Amino acid sequence: MDTLSIFFIEVLLCLGISLALIYLLKPLLREVLIETCGTNTRAEFWVMFTQLMLIISPLLIVIYFAPTTDSVPINVAEAIQDTLFRSLLGDFIALSMIGQVIWRSIKSFPEQSDNHGENLSESNE
Repeated sequence: MDTLSIFFIEVLLCLGISLALIYLLKPLLREVLIETCGTNTRAEFWVMFTQLMLIISPLLIVIYFAPTTDSVPINVAEAIQDTLFRSLLGDFIALSMIGQVIWRSIKSFPEQSDNHGENLSESNE
């Protein structure tokens, strides 16, 4: 297999993993962001931002480390294994950064009250 074919396989594999993550996270992320941001417009912006980061981050890593020479025969299985690792690493980095930001914003909200106006932590005592 030539280098260009393997490169396209790597890009498609990377995009497939990222799109699967977006498909799984989008509904839950939207709910959390609407609650955190306060409006649908703000939440939609951050949902789109997150989707772009989950596509761009792993794609940058996969493209940057893709084999570019024809001088050494390329092992297809090894190339796919490397691509899986780099793609998952890029998604992990992006999710970690986004998760930290969301976690901080959720923790900065005051503790929610139950129906009687008491703190939830006080009602357990």
